[in-house]
Amino acid sequence: MIIKQKTQIILALITFSIFLCLTIGLVSQALWFEQLNSIGQHLIQQRSPLADMILINITQLGSVTFIGLSTLILIIFLSYKKAYPALQFLLVNIFLYAGLTTQITKRIIRNPRPMPQLLPEHGFSFPSGHTMVAILFYGTLIVLTKRYVSKSWLQLTAITIFTLLLFVIPISRIYVNVHYPTDIIAALSLGYSLLTLSKYLFLTGDSYDTIN
Repeated sequence: MIIKQKTQIILALITFSIFLCLTIGLVSQALWFEQLNSIGQHLIQQRSPLADMILINITQLGSVTFIGLSTLILIIFLSYKKAYPALQFLLVNIFLYAGLTTQITKRIIRNPRPMPQLLPEHGFSFPSGHTMVAILFYGTLIVLTKRYVSKSWLQLTAITIFTLLLFVIPISRIYVNVHYPTDIIAALSLGYSLLTLSKYLFLTGDSYDTIN
């Protein structure tokens, strides 16, 4: 367990370093930064009517409305179960990290979005808000599922679905051209490091009672 915890901490430090490197690359207008965006967009933006339909719908699974309603349901459920450490974990990840931290970072860096967009979006680009929500919301669900769901088949099914969404939603943001690939990588990196931080703040030492 100690080795696993150290590995997670090291990985969180690495991902935060990646976020810092990308931020420096953006601010300094580094050539490698522009090339990374160009390559990523070329790989992902292979448009077709079927892909348009699928990815436009998938991107809504990271929207404020969907995540807001889902978070409200989880708040009620965790409060009813008196799973207060898990509730604190959820609230900090969604409202402080995915919400406030993302918006502050966007307004400090003030990077414009790419054009033209397949879906209309406003505001600044770096880091991706949908991606921060995806890794912090679905990442929270993965952590809570591992800790509190006892049935192995249910745990495996839930974690598989959440993991797929965690990666497909960010890809959809590049596809509809509302974010650059570097926005996505930065958000995944920052989101993971914050998720790891809140996990150790609120769930270390918490009992592994199951929620059925």
